[in-house]
Amino acid sequence: MEMSSEAALLITRESCLRRSAIGWVFAIAILAWVCWSAFARAQFNPTDYVAWQADWQRVVACAGDGVASPCEGVSKFPPAYLLNAGMVEGKDGSDRLHLFWLNLGALLLPLGALAAMRGAAVLFKAGWAYVAALAISPLPMFYLASGALEVQSAVFSGLYIGAVAQVITSPGLKPNAVTWCILVVSGLLFPLYKDTGALFVGLAVLLLLVTQRSVLRALWSTEGGVGRLRRFVLAASMPVLVAQILAASYSWFKYGRPLPVAYMAEAEATQPSLSTSAEFLFGSLFSPNGGLLIFWALPVFIALAGWRWVGLAPRREVLLLAGTVLLVSCLAFARWWAPFGWDGWGNRLLVPAMLSAMVAALTNVVVPAPPSKPSANRLTVLACVPLLICSLYYIVIPYVAEVGVPMSASLWPGKACARMRDALGSEALTQGAAFWKSDIYYECARERMLHVPAP
Repeated sequence: MEMSSEAALLITRESCLRRSAIGWVFAIAILAWVCWSAFARAQFNPTDYVAWQADWQRVVACAGDGVASPCEGVSKFPPAYLLNAGMVEGKDGSDRLHLFWLNLGALLLPLGALAAMRGAAVLFKAGWAYVAALAISPLPMFYLASGALEVQSAVFSGLYIGAVAQVITSPGLKPNAVTWCILVVSGLLFPLYKDTGALFVGLAVLLLLVTQRSVLRALWSTEGGVGRLRRFVLAASMPVLVAQILAASYSWFKYGRPLPVAYMAEAEATQPSLSTSAEFLFGSLFSPNGGLLIFWALPVFIALAGWRWVGLAPRREVLLLAGTVLLVSCLAFARWWAPFGWDGWGNRLLVPAMLSAMVAALTNVVVPAPPSKPSANRLTVLACVPLLICSLYYIVIPYVAEVGVPMSASLWPGKACARMRDALGSEALTQGAAFWKSDIYYECARERMLHVPAP
């Protein structure tokens, strides 16, 4: 006798719940081990912290002295760094621990957003894979106890991308009030972390609107769809516009001009040639020293496989949005003189784009996974095995090596970088910004990209 469709659905649902429960046990166990290891072995990674840690005091001093502009001594970093400096200012040496909690809180924020947007049931089914993926990644060891704020930037960008995808590409799913609120708040916050953030995400949204016209027509034809589109235009654009005004005002306060003068001058003086940028792009993607594939292959695989295991998959539209942001980021940062950011573990500049893609996928992982052939799944996994092994190796290195050694070796791996380090006290002083276009720097950059981390 054949099983009824209702009984089959009930069995499938119970199976997904059991798998989700197993997933949470796995994710919590991994997270506990990683947190213990990170506290025992991780060092504070200052990165940009030395530059922006005193910004709050400098801004307050300028305001107290009645200085309209320019306010000298403030770092080049955008307003979000000023807010972080204010939150850790005056912590009597515990500022680094406060940064750890701020970064960790940002990383866990999408779980609360998912519960509020889609309900506790979806959080239970999908949240564990997100937790496991990020626990088994380079982030806990190097990007939580850190002065690099890429994690915070990524989370708010990802929440914005996820909310955009839900509002305009899902005609049959009515966004709740929390989704609209997240769209507004994240739209205000994510551009404050990087001057180019709004441009990258804006290009992705425009591409989505152009390529998904059938979805928009379907939304237009639904009851209340026209009003929803109008609200979307306001909710998605106005906060970003306000953020740009705030950033321009902050630049005016610092420089007397409403533009990121320091970044623009640095870019003009140090921009590499197109051939060098092509080399940087290749290294950003494929470098064994933390290129995009090595850094993210295993975390992304765990997230996607975990969601597939419980019968879920990210929506195609959100992958298009996040993928466009990632592509634009790869091309743009290849034109920057330091494509990895260098003062970090692996490709730090692509952390916002890749992590925001995972956050956006999490908030949209409510669509039942389409059926696929088991043989195709097995072939895909087998093809990925070598890359996954390399990614696992890269992630494990900091846990088994002597504390501080992997980071130092990745930044100064050999003779070329030793020559550059010696030149920093001589040639760099006489050449100024032109030093970062010199052969001695490029030789070190190549050496870093070719470096294979080891215990």
